[in-house]
Amino acid sequence: MEKRPKMPDVLVFSGPALPLLDMANEMKPDDWNLHVRTSDSSADDVAQVAEIADFILVFGHGVSDDVLRRAEKTRLVQLCSAGFDGVNLELAGELEIPVANNGGANAIPVAEFAITLALSTIRHLIVTDADTRTGAWMRPEVDGRDSHELFGATVGIVGAGRIGSTVAGMLRGFETTTLYTDLIRSEKAEGFGATRVELDQLLERSDIVTLHTPLDNGTSALISERELKLMKNTAVLINTCRGPVVDELALQKALEYGDIWGAGLDVFEQEPVDPDNPLLKMDNVVVAPHIAGKSYESYPRRVRFAFENMQRVWNGGQPTSLVSPQ
Repeated sequence: MEKRPKMPDVLVFSGPALPLLDMANEMKPDDWNLHVRTSDSSADDVAQVAEIADFILVFGHGVSDDVLRRAEKTRLVQLCSAGFDGVNLELAGELEIPVANNGGANAIPVAEFAITLALSTIRHLIVTDADTRTGAWMRPEVDGRDSHELFGATVGIVGAGRIGSTVAGMLRGFETTTLYTDLIRSEKAEGFGATRVELDQLLERSDIVTLHTPLDNGTSALISERELKLMKNTAVLINTCRGPVVDELALQKALEYGDIWGAGLDVFEQEPVDPDNPLLKMDNVVVAPHIAGKSYESYPRRVRFAFENMQRVWNGGQPTSLVSPQ
């Protein structure tokens, strides 16, 4: 009898991302073996699977150092997120295990949500929604004296990778003056009319600053007291990347003292966010529970990219969308 070729074993880390897990079972290549483990799985159980895993596929979950050390056969850690702060990239590099993110599969919903937060903040949407539902009608601060337009504003994009450059493209319809800062020049963002500047200049000039940088050693607390004081007192800060990119205490004080005008936050230093976090009590802050990248359309793009990337490696090719420590 002809021996069937071995099919890959995939350790799947799944957090609360059930749509992704359901799609993975539907979209996986024939005969690929998915071994699903969650945060409730025991360390020993996970370690045993890591030892046989050809790939590690991550849905909304981190990968511990112990798992990386056990994953001696693993050819690729494939993330379904854009962020990669849940993996020790330095250790992965030492172990010669490449790590890839989602290849921009969620760039569109994150970019749309960043603009949604900006519009919601400058037009007081959350306050006016609550007022209208309770019978209040057009308090003075929302009657136009302190509501603003995105059209024609100066928008600064911090991080012009796949998501940030997508924001630049979407802003064309608003005829904004678009600035960006990044370690690497973005031809895509510049093709959409964005101008590359240093961070300080971006902060000083922008009416809206939107953050789209990964979280790493160089970006932790990137926006802190000094940076917030550079911003206009009429400016708005939008964060849809990672909470620790912003020093929350410094942001809280800047909003209280009027150093900046408002903020739209999808991410926090602590998640789930503490219900007593003072930022949640502020009328000039719009908040969301880390949902910017979650859309019906983006889920199949993420899973499809993940399996295509793993198949590429399984067939002897090189993975795309690799990430490395900064």
